[in-house]
Amino acid sequence: MEIKNQWIEAQNYRVSRRVYTGKQLEKNEMQAIKNLIYKINHESGLKFQFIGDCSQLFNGFSASYGMIKGLNSCIALVGNINIENLKTKIGYYGEMIVLEATSMNLGTCWIGGTYNKKECSKYADLGENEKLVCVIAIGHIKDEKSIREKFISKINKGRKSFDEILLDKDLKTPQWVREGINSAIKAPSALNKQPIGYSFKDNIVKAYITKENHGFEEVDLGISMLHFKLGSYSEGNYGNWEWIDGENLYK
Repeated sequence: MEIKNQWIEAQNYRVSRRVYTGKQLEKNEMQAIKNLIYKINHESGLKFQFIGDCSQLFNGFSASYGMIKGLNSCIALVGNINIENLKTKIGYYGEMIVLEATSMNLGTCWIGGTYNKKECSKYADLGENEKLVCVIAIGHIKDEKSIREKFISKINKGRKSFDEILLDKDLKTPQWVREGINSAIKAPSALNKQPIGYSFKDNIVKAYITKENHGFEEVDLGISMLHFKLGSYSEGNYGNWEWIDGENLYK
């Protein structure tokens, strides 16, 4: 998938939003998201789906962390369970949609548990051996965060430092790696736990999970890997992630 410069910019101001205006997406906004979904599915073998009316998916759910209000549209992140590294791929490609929407001044939020999966199965097309892993909320938002959103942002303000993400490195770390790590620090993760580590040895970067995170650590890994790629790309490094002998390597 070709990297877009607006994704690189969008990662600097992307924040999770949980309160939406209730306004439907404009036709051009909806089409832009659908076009990206088509490209992602074609390249990855995943089965992401745009759902125009998600309002029923969150009725009756009032989990303290993840309540969603005023939402119309969402993306169902679906894939075949036989796809290698399914959840990591879903995180990687799903974050493309998040950053695309952010660049369009739309609000987004990764949602893993606080929605009605049974209800979602009525809207999403799930074939044999296909699984709904999570959803991405997408919609219009007010410029000002709600009181609840401000509170959540406050308790999730802390992020890991550079040395807490790049855990093992050669003596000299090139700028493309440094910028990749700085971008990875900005990546969202479940409960903002950032359970991801990186190493840089012999000019090869490795990304890996450092701890469990409520079953979403593999999704977190994929999200982080996209951010790393965006950062390294901004410094003129056009490498790619590869799955080699059970490891995620950027080379």
